[in-house]
Amino acid sequence: MQKDFNPKLLATLCGLALTLVVCGCATMGSGFEQPHINLVAIRLMEIKGFESIFQVDLRVSNPNDRALPIQGVECDLALNGHHLARGVANPEKEIPAYGSEVVAVNVYASVLDMAGVAGRLLQNLQDGTSDEKWTYTAKGHIRLSSAVWPGKIPFDAKGEIDFNELVSKQLRSR
Repeated sequence: MQKDFNPKLLATLCGLALTLVVCGCATMGSGFEQPHINLVAIRLMEIKGFESIFQVDLRVSNPNDRALPIQGVECDLALNGHHLARGVANPEKEIPAYGSEVVAVNVYASVLDMAGVAGRLLQNLQDGTSDEKWTYTAKGHIRLSSAVWPGKIPFDAKGEIDFNELVSKQLRSR
């Protein structure tokens, strides 16, 4: 018994399959909401030789129904309107759906970058004037490692920070 080839049925099945593929791909990428990225803390970790190391902690909140796989972070830090430090991190962290995590980035400042800021930091350490407020700007990108989500998400956090929050207790006790 020979079966008849039905071109209309084949065309209908191919059209249906193509429609399902296109709709599936379109819904995977739609509905993406930018994660909220806020600065949690800036700490002076170490002063050595010709550079200073600061740790910048960023809280990444994910408003999406899928986890955000963070592959890398790049961050520039400015204090009181002066560029201070730049750094990158490879946290290999996954921010859960509807969750948040803190991502730490070490940023490095050269002697030239520290010229204006270092004098004030050291003077405040010696004088014990720790109630001074400093303005900060932390901006950069978070790079995601998923083909489903956009690759690079910018952030720009601005605000004021107390000198106590900026300088770790370890450095003040030296």
